[in-house]
Amino acid sequence: MDVLDVAILLLRLVLVAILYVFLATVMRVAARGLRAAPRVAERPAARATGSGLHLVVLEGGDSELRSGQVVELVDGATLGRSTRAAVVLADSSVSAEHAQVFRVGRAWVVTDLGSTNGTAVNETPVHGEMPLAPDDVLTLGTVRLKVVAG
Repeated sequence: MDVLDVAILLLRLVLVAILYVFLATVMRVAARGLRAAPRVAERPAARATGSGLHLVVLEGGDSELRSGQVVELVDGATLGRSTRAAVVLADSSVSAEHAQVFRVGRAWVVTDLGSTNGTAVNETPVHGEMPLAPDDVLTLGTVRLKVVAG
C-alpha cells in the first residue's frame, strides 16, 4: 500500500503543477491584453510625416487621448473601444469595433462598422464608404478627430 500511496501523491502533485502552469499562462495573456495601448504619436500636427493617415484629436471624449495629440493610422486600421482596435478609444459612446480607415488608390476612406452611435465626417453620417480629406472632422460617438495632410 505504501507504493500506491506514493504514486497517488505524485499524481496529485503533477496535477497541481499543471494547474499552476495553466493559471500562469492565462494571467500572462490577460496582462499582455491589458497593456495594449493606442498607437499614438506624441508630436505636433505640423510635424506629422509618414505614409499613414494623421488625425489630430480635437475632443477625446472619455478616452485617454488628449486634445492636440496626433494619431497615425495605417491602411486598414480599426478604431474602437476593443483592445483589438489599432486605436483604442475607451469611450462609452464608441463601439468595440466602431470604424475602419483604409486607402483606395491615393485617397483615404472611412467606413462605419455598424456602430451604435454612428460615424460622421463633417457632421454627415457615414453610410458605406466616405472619403477623407485634409481638414475633415471625423466623429466617432463623442470623439472628434481632424484629418491633417500627411
